[in-house]
Amino acid sequence: MLSPQRHEAGAQLALGWLVLATAAVAASALFAILIVMARVPGLGALFPGTEFYRVALTLHVNLSQWVWFMAFAGMLWSLAARRAPGGWGWTALALAALGALLMAASPALGAVRPLMSNYMPVLDNPVFLTGLAIYGLAVLISASAALADWPWRPTGQESGSVRRIAGADFSPESLDGVLRLGLWLAAAVVLTALAVLAVTWWQVSASFSGHALFETLFWGPGHIWQFCLTTLMLLAWLGLCPPALALPSARRLKWLLLLGAAPGLAAPVLLVLGPASGEYFVAFTRLMQWTSWEVPLLLGGILLVLHWRMKAVPAAGFSLSLLLLVCGIVLGTIIDGQTTLVTAHYHGTIGAVTLAFMGLTYAVLPILGHVMPPPSRVGLQLRLYGYGILMMMSGLAGAGLMGAPRKMAGNVGVEFSVEAVSRVFLGLGGSLATAGILMFLYLVLRQMWPGVSLRVARHG
Repeated sequence: MLSPQRHEAGAQLALGWLVLATAAVAASALFAILIVMARVPGLGALFPGTEFYRVALTLHVNLSQWVWFMAFAGMLWSLAARRAPGGWGWTALALAALGALLMAASPALGAVRPLMSNYMPVLDNPVFLTGLAIYGLAVLISASAALADWPWRPTGQESGSVRRIAGADFSPESLDGVLRLGLWLAAAVVLTALAVLAVTWWQVSASFSGHALFETLFWGPGHIWQFCLTTLMLLAWLGLCPPALALPSARRLKWLLLLGAAPGLAAPVLLVLGPASGEYFVAFTRLMQWTSWEVPLLLGGILLVLHWRMKAVPAAGFSLSLLLLVCGIVLGTIIDGQTTLVTAHYHGTIGAVTLAFMGLTYAVLPILGHVMPPPSRVGLQLRLYGYGILMMMSGLAGAGLMGAPRKMAGNVGVEFSVEAVSRVFLGLGGSLATAGILMFLYLVLRQMWPGVSLRVARHG
C-alpha cells in the first residue's frame, strides 16, 4: 500500500483537482441557465442579441467539457499515481486554476467576440486564448506524468496500489491493472490529441485566421479527445459496479479498453491528408461514426446483463449514463445538416460522460477522507441531471427535425408549433439538468466542508 505520507500527498492533489472540476461544472451551469432562457419562446427577446448567447455558449462548452473533464481526469491520475506528487503536479493544478479563471473572467475583460468553431468554440481575445493555452499546458503536464507511470510495472509495497473505488475493488488481485491501463490509455490519447493540435497549428496558422483557423485547428484533436473521454467513462462504469458482480476477466477488460482507445491513438495518420483538406474533415467524421461506439455499447450491455443475472439494481450513474449514450448515438444516425439534432446528439454522448463522472465523484469522496452523501440524495441528483438532459435532447431533436439551426438563440415567439413546444421541453429539461448540477455542487461541498455548507444554508 502507499505510505501514509504518500497517500496524503496524492489525496490532497486529487482533492485540489476535484475542487477545480466541481467549480468548473457549477460555473458552466450558470452560463447554461442563460443559454436555456435565450431559447425559450418569449424569453429569448429579453436578451441582447445572438452575440450574448454565443458568448455564454462558448464559456459553457469550455467549462463543462474541457475544464471539467480534464480536471476530473487529473484527479484520477493523482489518485492512481504510484509516487508522491512532486512540484510539477502542484504546478499543473495551479496553472489549470489560473487558465480556467482567465477563461471564465474574460468577458468582463473585453472578450465578447465569439468564434463558434466545432469541439471548442473560443472568444477571439488575448485574455481568453491565454487562459485556454495555460489550461492546455496544465493538461499536458498532468497527462505526461500519468503516461510516465507505466501500467505494466509490478505493483509492490514500495510503489503502492490503486485504492478502492466504489463497489469494484481495484486491487492487484482483481482490477488494479485494468484501472491503471485505462488511465494510462486516457493520458496517451490526450497527449496524442495535443500533438495533432501542435502539428496542425504549425501547418495552417500562416494560412488561416479567425473562425477558419480554430475550426481547422480543433477538428482532428477534438475527435481524438472523445476517445479519452470514452475510456474514462468506461472506467467510471466499472467503478460503479457492486462488489459481488462477476465481471469479465481482467484480461478481457484490458482488451476492450485497448480496442476502444486504439482509433484515437492511430488517428494521427490522417494528418497525411492535410488538415486543410476536405478529405481530412471527412476522415475524422468517419472515424467517429464507425469506431467510437462499439466498445462502450458492448461493455455497457455486458454490465447490464450481469446486473440482471445477479438481480442487482444498477447504480444511477451507470444506468442513466448508458441510456444517454444510447440515445445520443441513435440521434447521431439521423443527423442531416447543421441543425439542433447535432446538439441533441452530443448532449447525449457528453452528458453520459458527465453523469458517469458525477456518480464516481461520490464514490471517490471516502478515498479523500470525506463521507459519501446519503444514497437517496445522490440518486435524486443523478436523476435530476440525467432526465433533464434527456428532456433537453428531446427538445433539441424536435426543433432540429423542424430545421432549427444550431448555435443560434432562435427566439420563436409564443405561437404553438412543434418547434415552439420543443423549445419549451428544452427549457424545462435544461432547468432540471442545471438544478442537478447545482445539487451536485452542494452535495460535494457539504461533504468536503460541512461547516461552510452549513453557513451557506443558514445565510443563503
